[in-house]
Amino acid sequence: MPDQELIDAIGTGDLITQVDATRSDYDLSKLTVPLATLVSSRLTAARGANAAVLLAGGSAAAASARVVESRQRLGGLLRNGHAHLRSIPEEDAPAADVLQALETYGFERGNLGDLESPSRLESLARSAQQVTPELPANLRYPANILTRLTTWLGVLDANKLIAGGDLLQTIIDDKDEKRDGLLKAISRVRYHYCAASDDGEKTVELARIGMQPKRDPGEAQPQPLPGALGTATFQASTRQLTVPAMPDHATFLVAWRKPAGGEAEQAGVSTEPVVGVSDFSPLQAGVTYELWVMGRNSRGSGPESNHVTFTA
Repeated sequence: MPDQELIDAIGTGDLITQVDATRSDYDLSKLTVPLATLVSSRLTAARGANAAVLLAGGSAAAASARVVESRQRLGGLLRNGHAHLRSIPEEDAPAADVLQALETYGFERGNLGDLESPSRLESLARSAQQVTPELPANLRYPANILTRLTTWLGVLDANKLIAGGDLLQTIIDDKDEKRDGLLKAISRVRYHYCAASDDGEKTVELARIGMQPKRDPGEAQPQPLPGALGTATFQASTRQLTVPAMPDHATFLVAWRKPAGGEAEQAGVSTEPVVGVSDFSPLQAGVTYELWVMGRNSRGSGPESNHVTFTA
């Protein structure tokens, strides 16, 4: 059963990092480096823990199969990241800089090397999370690859524990701990926003991350619900839905997915007209999903876009 409180927290954490990335250093609402780092690290941990519980095997045998699947997925993502950097044109980044970035990611002399070795594969995937912030923006793995590396590492770690004899409850307890840590970081961000403005809890900055600013009785009514979206298209290689533009009155987009025979679940959020459907947890191979997107603001959600079908 999905932990809705955790999913909501991951969505808010994503919005916080996306909004903060657009702020200038002179914006009083911009997070301090320690607070931004705290949010980022706890968001990464919560994302991995959420994926771990959702895709944890119920037995040692099932968990061992998930370990194999996780490593295959991680290998594919690493190949995609390596290919992305190799495809950067010379006019965008000198070849020497691309080579240095590849070596920073762990590819010796820039070569892809052996991804069949579990230890090397896991080392490359984990180092990507650590070294990416140190690289220039144009020499990093794409954000969607980094997000999927995080979720599949979470699945891998959880299933390695179960395959080794640990109980599923241990994984659930860890998920709860990661959720509570992220919620505390989000509360600190809310306090930071309120303290940065004379408006306090009425600051409109809260609406940018999906929170409702406080209103006194008799004050202006909240903004209208988001309007209709244009036609949504799906890019299978990036696991992203795209709409022509943000709908009227929308602060951000929410991607939804519904597995065949299952319940609809939130899958990603974005302040841009492109949003991932595997940002909160991975898609399961062989499962057919119905995908759509909605605009949202602090008041609520707008109408659904057209639905797209995709088999992972």
